[in-house]
Amino acid sequence: MVVDRCICHETSFLELKEIARERGLNSVEELREAGLSSTNCKLCVPYIKRMLETGETKFDLLKPDKRSV
Repeated sequence: MVVDRCICHETSFLELKEIARERGLNSVEELREAGLSSTNCKLCVPYIKRMLETGETKFDLLKPDKRSV
């Protein structure tokens, strides 16, 4: 299974990456404060962290013990 979006906000990581770049948002917290992602279930948090660190926008599903919310 490939993870490519914040499911609660129905926003792809590609879209979030572009918005973060345009607005100068550099952290999960800044995206959350802007109301763009990770405000509900927070399952996207580890993926968004990796997106911001690496620029990747599609990820293999992490095992539950690998998530950090």
